[in-house]
Amino acid sequence: MARKRNHLTTDILADALHRLGIGAAAVDREALRLRMDLPELNGFVEDETVAAALRDGGARRAFAETGVAALRSTIPALRSEPGRDDDRVWRLRVSIPLLDDGRLDLRLDVPPGETAAEILEEMALGNDPARRLDDLRAALAETAAEREGTLRRAVARLRELIRDDLHEIGADAPTYIAPLDRTLRARVFTPSPNLAHAIGDTLKTVRTRAKVVAREESGRRRLRDRVGFGGYIDKFVPARRLNRRIVFHMGPTNSGKTYAALEALARAQTGTYLAPLRLLALENYEALLERGLRAGMVTGEEILGEPDPSHTARTIETADLRHPVDVAVIDEIQMLSDPDRGWAWTNALFGIPANTVIVCGSDDALSHVRRAAEAAGESLDVVTFARKTPLVALDAPVPLESVQPGDAVVAFSRRAVHENRETLVAAGRSVATIYGALSPEVRRAEAQRFRDGEAEVLVTTDAIGMGLNLGPLKRVIFSAIMKWDGTATRALTNPEIRQIAGRAGRFGHQDEGHVTATDDASLGPIRDALAGAPTAPAADTRFYVRPDLIAIEAAALELGTASLAEVLAHFSRATFYDGSAFQPSEMEEALEAARAVDKARLPIREAFAFAVAPIDRRDAISKAVLDRWVQARAAGASVPALRASVDGELDGLERTVKLAAAYLWLGRRFPDTFDEVEATKLLRSRANAAIEAQLRKTASQRVAARRRPRAMA
Repeated sequence: MARKRNHLTTDILADALHRLGIGAAAVDREALRLRMDLPELNGFVEDETVAAALRDGGARRAFAETGVAALRSTIPALRSEPGRDDDRVWRLRVSIPLLDDGRLDLRLDVPPGETAAEILEEMALGNDPARRLDDLRAALAETAAEREGTLRRAVARLRELIRDDLHEIGADAPTYIAPLDRTLRARVFTPSPNLAHAIGDTLKTVRTRAKVVAREESGRRRLRDRVGFGGYIDKFVPARRLNRRIVFHMGPTNSGKTYAALEALARAQTGTYLAPLRLLALENYEALLERGLRAGMVTGEEILGEPDPSHTARTIETADLRHPVDVAVIDEIQMLSDPDRGWAWTNALFGIPANTVIVCGSDDALSHVRRAAEAAGESLDVVTFARKTPLVALDAPVPLESVQPGDAVVAFSRRAVHENRETLVAAGRSVATIYGALSPEVRRAEAQRFRDGEAEVLVTTDAIGMGLNLGPLKRVIFSAIMKWDGTATRALTNPEIRQIAGRAGRFGHQDEGHVTATDDASLGPIRDALAGAPTAPAADTRFYVRPDLIAIEAAALELGTASLAEVLAHFSRATFYDGSAFQPSEMEEALEAARAVDKARLPIREAFAFAVAPIDRRDAISKAVLDRWVQARAAGASVPALRASVDGELDGLERTVKLAAAYLWLGRRFPDTFDEVEATKLLRSRANAAIEAQLRKTASQRVAARRRPRAMA
C-alpha cells in the first residue's frame, strides 16, 4: 500500500514539474519526494514548494562537487560522505594523544554539533565553503573539547596503564609502542553508550600482545626475519616511504563502491586500477580513455594505450610496486583470502606506492584490511556503501522449465552449464553462455547478447560474480549450491552466494533483484546468506604470500642450489615462524611445475617464469606443449606460433585460446624465443570468433524444431 501511495505522490510531483516547465523524466521524482519528506499527497503540491526543493537540491549537489573538497582542505578534521538524497553526513575527527610526547592518537569520529551543523547547512544551500568559517572553527573546537571531557577519566586511566607497561618493558619500549600505534592508526571509534569500555577492551588485548612481542629475544627475531617473511612489509621500500592512507570502500555488489573509487582515481593526477580479471582491466581502461585521460593497460599478455600513461588499468598480478602514484584502486579485496591468488592482493595492499590506496570489497574483508593497516602502521578509513536496489530471496524454487527471459541460471562446472544450456534451448529459450574456460573476449560478447536481448536467458558459472555488465538481469537462479574448489566438493560460503546473487537487479535497470534456486533444498542456505548470516571465522587468518624473483635468487644462493623446486619447497616449509602474519600461497601446483622445468636446467629466474606460466596444468596436452617450449628455450631455439584448427569442438578451441594467451605471456618475458606474437594474436582472435560463432549457432538452433505450442511463461 505504501508503495502505491508513493507512486501517486511521484505522479503528482510530475504534474507540478510540468507546470514549472520541467520535463518529469529529467528529475528523479522519488528522490525529490524523499527530499521534501512527503510520505503521501492528497492530490496537489504547491509549485513554489517543488521549485524550492529543486533549488536546494541543485545547491547541495554543487556544494558536494566543489565546496566539500574546499572545506576539507581548510578544516581537515571534518569528514563527509553522501547521505540521503543530496544531503551530506558530517563527522568531526577528534584526536586525543595517549603519550606525553603526543604519540598514540586515540581517534574519534563524532557529530559536529548543533551549531556547526547549522553553519554547514548554510554553506551547502549557498554553495559557499567560506561562509561563517571562523564561527564553524569555534563550534568544532567546542565540540571536540566536550567530547574529550566526557572521556577524560578513561583516557587518564589508559595513560596510566601504558606508562606502567613502559616501565615494565624498559629498553624495549619502541617495540611495545609500535603495535599499539598501528592499532590506533587503523581504528576510528564512534560515539556509543559504552565507548570508554570499548576503547579499554580494544587496547587491553593489544597491550598484552605488544608486551609479548617486546620481550621476545631480538636476535632470534632478526634471524627469522632474514630467512623468512618477517621483514616482508619493509621490502616494499617505495610504499614505506609514503605516508599512505588506506580507504576501504565496503559494501555489497551494486552499491556503487567501485564507481566511487574510480571517480576518485579519475580526479587524481596519476593513478592505477588493479583488477582481478583481464576483462575488468580492459573495461576500466576503456572507461579511463572515455574520460579523456592519458590511459594505458597492462596485463600478463599485453600492453595497450599510451607509452607513458598518467593512469593505468592492470591485472593485479602486474601491479607496479616501484613507481609512486597519487591514487591506487584495488578491486575485490576479499580475494586476499584466496589460497591460490591471494598473494597478489597481499603484494598490492602492502606494496602499492600510492598516497591514497582505495580498496573495494565486501564487509567480509574488513578484518583483513584492518590488520594490514595495523601491520603497515598506516591509517585506515572505512566508507560504507549500501546496495542501491533491494535483493529479495523468493519463497519458491524456479525449475528450469519455468525460467523466464531476463533470468540467469548458475551452475558450478562447465559440464553442468552445458547441460542446463541444452535443456533450456530444447525448451524454446535462446541462451547466452558464460563460464571460466571462455576467454574474456567471448564472455564479454555473450554478456552483450544477453544485455541486447538477443539471448533471453543467461546460463553461467560463478564467472559472472566479477567484471561483467549484465544490465537487464532480474533473477539469479542457483541450479546448485555446491562447487568443486580444486580440492573437494563443498557448499558455497555465504559471501560467495551474496556475490553471485548480487548481480540481480542492477540499479538503473530493475527496481529490485530476485534470487532463488531450482529446488527447495537450496532455498534455505540462500535465504540465510542474503539475510547476512555470518560465515564461520577462518581457522587461519594470515596473509598469503609468494616469493618473488629477488627472494628466490637469494634463497638459491644461500641454499647452494640451482633447483627451483628446492627453493620453493624451502619457502613453503621453512620461512614462516610462529606468530608471523604471513603464510605461503598454495604451492603444490607450482612445485610440480618446478620439478618438470628443473629438468631443462634453465637459469632459476627463467625456470620460475615457466613454472608460473598461465596454462591449464590439469590438461595433459597443454602440459606437453609447455614442456616443448621449455626445451626450446633451453636449446636456444625460437618457438613458432601455435598451429591449430579453428573448426573443431568447443573444448579444443578453448585450449587453443588458453595456449595462445600463455604464448603471449611468455613472449613478454622472452621475446627472442616467443617471437611470433602477431601470428599468435591472430590465431587467438580466430579461435575466439569460432567459439562465439558456435555458441551463437547452438544458442537457439533447436528452438524452431522443438518449440511447444504454448511458450514458457
